[in-house]
Amino acid sequence: MARKISGEATTEELKELEMLLMQFPELQYAFTIVEDIQTVNPANGFTPEEESRLASEGMDRINLFLQQEQDAPVRKLPPWKMMAGIAAMITVLLTVWALWPVSSDRQAFRNEVVTKTGSKTSVVLPDGTTVVLNACSRLQYDATRFLQGEREVGLIGEAYFDVKHDPAHPFIIRTGPVNIRVLGTVFNVKAYTEDATVETTLLSGKVEVSFPQGSDSRKVVLEPDQKLIIANQQNQPAPDHKKANFSISPVKNIIAGASAGEDADKPATAWINDRFDFDNVTFEALSHDLERWYNVTLRFKNDRYKHEVFTGAFRKQGIEDVLQALQLMSGFHYEVNTKENIIYIW
Repeated sequence: MARKISGEATTEELKELEMLLMQFPELQYAFTIVEDIQTVNPANGFTPEEESRLASEGMDRINLFLQQEQDAPVRKLPPWKMMAGIAAMITVLLTVWALWPVSSDRQAFRNEVVTKTGSKTSVVLPDGTTVVLNACSRLQYDATRFLQGEREVGLIGEAYFDVKHDPAHPFIIRTGPVNIRVLGTVFNVKAYTEDATVETTLLSGKVEVSFPQGSDSRKVVLEPDQKLIIANQQNQPAPDHKKANFSISPVKNIIAGASAGEDADKPATAWINDRFDFDNVTFEALSHDLERWYNVTLRFKNDRYKHEVFTGAFRKQGIEDVLQALQLMSGFHYEVNTKENIIYIW
């Protein structure tokens, strides 16, 4: 459980945990508590000595539970022993939970899915909505509230949503200052904190996006094949209230040369099929995508190249193949530091 929450679990371990939770659904409650404790705010909490003692006591109880009938298969544990072990573990966890400072985020979202650099993953939410997360993204939700009809998620990063249609229960996505409200539709949201913009691309259905506009709030309804681009205010200078900080544009078709099976894909969602597409973006903005896609760090030694604009598409090419192609269009030089995984541009 802890390895999954910390993002260190292997694929085999994740499959094993999923099977165990399906076989023993009563363990799901303990897992939820472990997730909650991982997300609380440690500020003004225990001293290092208290933390060490509580962690040691908790691990002793959990290990005692896991070692019961060690030589026998888990499924043959007597029910009363399993429940006693679970009760002991939950007692320790609840004690820590009750004493630990409460995080305001805890009440909103109790479940979380995180992807690392250079990876993506998919998840099916309790209402049947499918979400595909791109690299370096975080999706938060509350499974219990979903089952009660409160369909709300938090997003940092990029995700493709295929929302289960349910007119009685709108689906809400909260990402930074932007709220997206849908009933049932397919769309893509790109909202990385380090990017200059937040992008919402609608593929089918209809969505309503609300966001700050100067000192007021603005609502925009998107139609299919429209993209809404909103300035990410935390990465922008103080806004000029007389100017709009958003734009709506039609979604372009994919670049010529794609195979017939890819005709339905748009540049905004090409990443789902392992295709790296970009259209009329600056090198500085593109560098963030390259870093997330290829698990590297790009540093500009000459700022003039940050403003170069590129359009292109790659599929399963390495980072050096991409840089060489961009180099032909711009003429910059680059150096790869393989030891530190840094690429210098000048």
